[in-house]
Amino acid sequence: MGRPATTILALAAAVVVSSAHIGSPDAWYDGPAGPYTVLVHVQAPAVVPGIAIVNVKPADSGIERVTAFVNRFDATGGAPPPDVAAPVPDSPGWYRTRLWVMTAGSNSVTVGVTGAKGIGTVVVPLTAVAGRRLTFDTPLAALLVTAAVVLALGLVTIAGAAVRESVLPPDGEVDAPRRRRAKLAMARVAVVLAIAVVGTGAWWRAEDRGFQRNLFRPMTISARVDSSSLDFAITDSTWVRRHDVRWLRERRLPQRGDLIEDHGKLVHLFVVAADGRRAFAHLHPTTRDSVTFAAAFPPLPGGKYTVFADIVQTSGFTQTMTTTVDVPADSTGRAAPSTIDPDDSWGVGHPMEDGRRITLDDGTAVTWLRDESPLVENTEARLRFSVSPPAGDTASLEPYLGMVGHAVVVRDDAKVFIHLHPLGTISVAAQARLTSPADTTREPHAAHSAQAVKPAHDTSTATGDTLYFPYAFPQPGNYTVWVQFKRAGRILTGSFPAVVTPAAQ
Repeated sequence: MGRPATTILALAAAVVVSSAHIGSPDAWYDGPAGPYTVLVHVQAPAVVPGIAIVNVKPADSGIERVTAFVNRFDATGGAPPPDVAAPVPDSPGWYRTRLWVMTAGSNSVTVGVTGAKGIGTVVVPLTAVAGRRLTFDTPLAALLVTAAVVLALGLVTIAGAAVRESVLPPDGEVDAPRRRRAKLAMARVAVVLAIAVVGTGAWWRAEDRGFQRNLFRPMTISARVDSSSLDFAITDSTWVRRHDVRWLRERRLPQRGDLIEDHGKLVHLFVVAADGRRAFAHLHPTTRDSVTFAAAFPPLPGGKYTVFADIVQTSGFTQTMTTTVDVPADSTGRAAPSTIDPDDSWGVGHPMEDGRRITLDDGTAVTWLRDESPLVENTEARLRFSVSPPAGDTASLEPYLGMVGHAVVVRDDAKVFIHLHPLGTISVAAQARLTSPADTTREPHAAHSAQAVKPAHDTSTATGDTLYFPYAFPQPGNYTVWVQFKRAGRILTGSFPAVVTPAAQ
């Protein structure tokens, strides 16, 4: 699908905040919008309320109009009127609009496309959260303080002059009583200004504390590996006590929604070697209480690992929780447990051939289809891979967890992590939650909410032996791209190192 986008994506927001996906707040979608195929990139706002930038590139010709609007997952008052996305002059084929996101949490961006094939729509889930507090630039703060002092002194001076001279005859002289009244008026105005400044400062500090208190923080988890299993628990008190309404009310905390399955699993657990590239596992633990989970642990090399746990809640809110775990050295000699989930998979890093090609254990060759140009932050990453079976093997790709392939992008310091599909960064479960079956032949407007369009379903069959994952690296650094697919009934895992350079200033 689609050609690489470069210029438009280089305009991504310079401030990257923490998000439900670690260090990767933007939403990507590549798939159907009714009769059309579209690539959508939603640049999440740095703070909420804030502005999201919606970029849309239809793959079809004859496009007449592209619109978008944003709505909260539980909105009941109808959707806002859509904004018309304008063509981007320096990026042919792309359309862009800016939308206000007023509420933090699970939101939906509904994209409408009108053209020769009629009208098509699609819902793109957007998890909008603020992960840090923005501060004033020091020179700007100094300028504003100086201006405020000058204005305050001017106001005090004007008050004194008004009392002292406003009713004085043209040829009159200011006497001592008038001077005393003027000084008293100036003192009163100064006291009023001081009270206003102190009161406003106290209000602002209270608002700032409240903002910091409500900053998004992923739920805390713990994990440990024993001789045959990995056990982890969601230890965050807001989750453990999510049904204790009184406890939540006393602490002014919202009640968290329960977990829903994404690709048929409640949790997608990724265990990645501390350096990001030595070893990797994609597990699906089971649970009885949605607090403690367990998964059979595969034979990975011993050492320290980072654990990433992806979940989706009933609101469509997605988040990645993380912790670290030590794997004992003897795990490599242990056979894979017979109780392991058939969809669990793991692998170790493979040496690169010709800089773009790796050969997996069964002889399958995977090639990263990219040119010689460097990878640049906030520019479409060109994550396209071809899969070539060994000589004499004609098996094609098969669906794996409902998709033709999966990919995980992790920076070596674990400060960026994202789980990708051919549909993009979005959760299919979240999209389904934010969408309900309805007529998709009409353009969305105020009378049609975000729930009035059909979701993009999981891929049921694989087409071809090429995998594409829409994405842009959000920060420079050293990354590993772990690519997973299924062929001949076997889940295969390969890894590709990637060096991402800073965008030109």
